[in-house]
Amino acid sequence: MIQSTIRKCFLTKSIKLPIYNSIICNNSKPNILNSINKNSFIINKNKSFYSTTSSNNNNNKNETSLESCNNIKDKDGNILKVLDDDSPRNLASTGLVEALLPKKQQPDLPLVDPISQASSNTIELSDQYSDPLLDPIVKVFSVLTSPNHFIPWQMKPQREVTGSGFIISGRRILTNAHVVADQTLVMVTKFGNPNKFPAKLISSAHEYDLAMLTVEDDEFWKDIVPLEMGDLPDLQDTVTVVGFPTGGSNICVTQGVVSRIDLQPYAHSEIRSLSIQIDAAINPGNSGGPALKDGKVVGIAFQNLAGASSIGFIIPTPVVRRFIRDIELNGKFTGVPMLGIISQNLDSMPKDYFKIPASSTGVVVNELHPFSGAKNAIKIQDIITHINGVSLADDGSIAFRRRERISFEYLFSSHFIGDKIDITVLRDGERLNLQVPLVNQHRVVPFQMYDSRPSYFVYSGLVFVPITYPFLLELSEDLAVTYRRIYERIEKITSEDFQVVILSQVLFDKTNHGYSNLSLCEVKKVNGVPVRNLKHLVQLIESNENKYLVITLEHENLIILDKDEAQEANVRVMSQHAIPHLKSLDLRLLEQNNKKEEILEGEITSK
Repeated sequence: MIQSTIRKCFLTKSIKLPIYNSIICNNSKPNILNSINKNSFIINKNKSFYSTTSSNNNNNKNETSLESCNNIKDKDGNILKVLDDDSPRNLASTGLVEALLPKKQQPDLPLVDPISQASSNTIELSDQYSDPLLDPIVKVFSVLTSPNHFIPWQMKPQREVTGSGFIISGRRILTNAHVVADQTLVMVTKFGNPNKFPAKLISSAHEYDLAMLTVEDDEFWKDIVPLEMGDLPDLQDTVTVVGFPTGGSNICVTQGVVSRIDLQPYAHSEIRSLSIQIDAAINPGNSGGPALKDGKVVGIAFQNLAGASSIGFIIPTPVVRRFIRDIELNGKFTGVPMLGIISQNLDSMPKDYFKIPASSTGVVVNELHPFSGAKNAIKIQDIITHINGVSLADDGSIAFRRRERISFEYLFSSHFIGDKIDITVLRDGERLNLQVPLVNQHRVVPFQMYDSRPSYFVYSGLVFVPITYPFLLELSEDLAVTYRRIYERIEKITSEDFQVVILSQVLFDKTNHGYSNLSLCEVKKVNGVPVRNLKHLVQLIESNENKYLVITLEHENLIILDKDEAQEANVRVMSQHAIPHLKSLDLRLLEQNNKKEEILEGEITSK
């Protein structure tokens, strides 16, 4: 059985490889993968593994390259091979004879002096070839540089990727967030125009995998009619996906039908949100391109199911409109709201136990987030029967268009942080109508840290960092999910700024060489004071006035450092390991702001 993985669909520049006699595709791993660095194949001629893509290839020649190699098997599960056919061919039977015959000589065309015609560096396009549906489509060129979360003062090598996008009203361009995540440079080209224009990021919604760009050059917006947003399509509706996928440099148009509309996990952010499944081809490079129906945008291509046939996903317009509206109201994307409850379906439980009628349906509340707006209104084992007047079934689904059903989480998708939700609950057989405000998402272990630099603090060669999912991936992709579940416990949250701080590694020095076996241990206390977050740990260490600094780790392991020797070790460690600063940028800025506040308070007091 082929194991499937959801992957994001943007295109990186590829290593150019000769095609040998046989190519065998590897099976993909059963988790969410990024297609640009996970695909590999076996060259049968020399039994070597090659990566199909390269992040540091700066060759701009248009050469044929192997872009990806998905799991291809026949109905019996046998791996299919792509073989070169070296057998002699009958050219007459192939229809190639005529193509090989000498061509008739064409009349000479008048030569045009390119120097005399090059009055500007912009190529003029004729209006007779304009297309109102294809002209607003753009190709996005991005240079991405991600931080190294295990060595947080360093950056990884930059990589070049391409994606698609389209123009909407207000001189704005929509694309996928994963196309421009950790971007250092973004440029766009219009369909049929080879000129690249520098683009500026307005805002990103990594939770929704959406990003908004703009171009300051007025020439870019000349004679462009923006695309309009359409409505949610119906099942079996035909949609057209437009973009610049792998396989060529020109625009590509494919068609498919709407197969399913449901809440699906977004590979870029782990958020479950509304998604449309279609059977049109969505390949690397399609990301950010529009899906059109009757000339209007009904979705944005963003991911496919690797290892499966003809399963692609587009972000529907209700999610896109919510993203645009948030930026228009607040100037940026403010985040995805949450109700802050963990519930369980009621379909397998005896309703008499909860003292509710057999005809009542809903879900039972199992856990409340410490910062949930429902904490003071909803109680454990309350039965939620209605949200905003919509009835919940025992499996947690609600009615959604005709006979379709969808998870009740869909009811929050159009709301913003701070909006109040009407909830009806049954408690000990009594029906209660409550109003609960939606709050911002809060995770002990953040899933994504795009467009930001990791926090760190180095003291006497001890490197302290807060736990994040990207950091766990640096340690082990196979164990990252397990480690995250260990740290992601609601009962650990003591404040809104709470973080799990660990000793990530020990940079050897004569003051710490005996503590190397304590790497990856959680930091519990400093001089007997519980640590709330990394900022608090820095304050406790720097404010220490004792001769010795005592750091307590999990299982009561101790690190005891001489204060004066630790200060001397800081200088050695920075020099030996080329560390520019002992503290990350966010901690340095915080320190500067605190000093400014102290100066202002002193001036006010003196007055």
